[in-house]
Amino acid sequence: MTGQPWLWTPPHQTSRPAGVGPLLRSYRQTYGLTQQQLAERLGFDQSYVSKVESGRRAIHDISTLRHIARRLSLSPEDVGLAAGSLSEGRRDVAAANPLADRVAASQRAWRLTRDHLNHHRISLARAAAQLYPETYRLGNGLLTRPGWMWDAPVDIADIELEWSDTASPPTVSGAGTDTEHVRPLTADGSAFGTYTRAMRDLDRPTLFENRLSFRLLDAVRPEGGGCPQMSFGHTTYFDALDVCESVAHETAAAMLGGGLSWPALPFRRGIGDPFDLGRRVALPSINTLTIRHDTTRASFVLHRRSAGSVATAGGVYHVLPAGVFQPSGISASHHRTDFNLWRNIMRELSEELLGNAEHDGSSSTLIDYDSSEPFRSLERARRSGGVRVWCFGVGLDALTLFGEILTVVIVDADVFDTLFSGMVPINAEGSVVTTGPGRRACDGIPFTPAAVRRLIEQEPLAPSAAACLELAWRHRGTLLPGLHMRATS
Repeated sequence: MTGQPWLWTPPHQTSRPAGVGPLLRSYRQTYGLTQQQLAERLGFDQSYVSKVESGRRAIHDISTLRHIARRLSLSPEDVGLAAGSLSEGRRDVAAANPLADRVAASQRAWRLTRDHLNHHRISLARAAAQLYPETYRLGNGLLTRPGWMWDAPVDIADIELEWSDTASPPTVSGAGTDTEHVRPLTADGSAFGTYTRAMRDLDRPTLFENRLSFRLLDAVRPEGGGCPQMSFGHTTYFDALDVCESVAHETAAAMLGGGLSWPALPFRRGIGDPFDLGRRVALPSINTLTIRHDTTRASFVLHRRSAGSVATAGGVYHVLPAGVFQPSGISASHHRTDFNLWRNIMRELSEELLGNAEHDGSSSTLIDYDSSEPFRSLERARRSGGVRVWCFGVGLDALTLFGEILTVVIVDADVFDTLFSGMVPINAEGSVVTTGPGRRACDGIPFTPAAVRRLIEQEPLAPSAAACLELAWRHRGTLLPGLHMRATS
């Protein structure tokens, strides 16, 4: 029906404590205040108060908690502080110190810009893409270059992964003076050393761990139609975020300040060619569109990522699963076992669709992909043809310059119903999207031209997710035999 929402997600609860959100809501209701009036009383932005009240933003910063308690005449215990922490002389002096005021203003401005970034990632990515030549643009907010995207989907088994232990350290790290303008001040008046340190202290998402990861060095398709090749080295998750979230924050600040232009983006300008992966760390995410195929019908699953839980792409619709390409542990054996695109996808399917525990690198035990479920069943189905895995190529998110490997998993209906009938509606990163509150998570969204077009054109769909959908529909004759004639008839 016109005007009615066509997509629905169950509410996602993060593992973080509620904090002062319920307190602020109760205070407003007691004194008959609107969110805007409370925000003005606190000196905050209304959107920030809204996020705190709803639980999408937790406040861990002690100075901010003191500020709230003082402005609202609350006790320290009310906001989770120790008794007497508001009246201690040393802290009162610090609060009245001009340096403390400057630090508080810097951190408040940083939070507001980050709020804007997280709320407008889709529009910011589309705007950032316009900074680059048209030949680099792939859909809404994604960049690519010749050799990175392929004319037809390639079976993932035919992609050659190469390893390099001799890759030069990046010359752009995000930790130098070139990013000081996107990092807030610490208590001593100096800028946070890295963007991830500021995130940790001021805006920490639930899932925020610095893990060993695979650094993308290049992606090529040899002339004459040979097997695509991707080369990698080592990096860490925070090394990538220090560059990617810094360039994104700079973009959001520029947009708030009047619009995007190269003079307003010194860090992005310093990065230069976004495809020169020798200058900076490019950590790829493997984004997988999962499609259930039932001869003449198909459906796909979608994810609404929780902004309070994930460090990037929060608050947007995304394909399911999606995860950083990284080993499940830090040993050389983990590296050898997990340096495999399909195994990374299987781990994400296990975690995001079935709700199994994440292989977060804390265990020294290798994953037994041959015997452990659901890996054994997934691999068996792939070998028998019930699961087919394809790759479209590689792109870059125009906002963050994060690497994006675009893939699709086609699962025959009987296999899907066996493996994923118990699919969880909520996982650690967000909620599964359905077409109504009475639908099961595994029912998915119909893979039809109307649904695909509506998602791409009207919904907050991550650029890499939009590309996966667009490419899957374009190549549906190859990916989904039997669906092509029906969809065009």
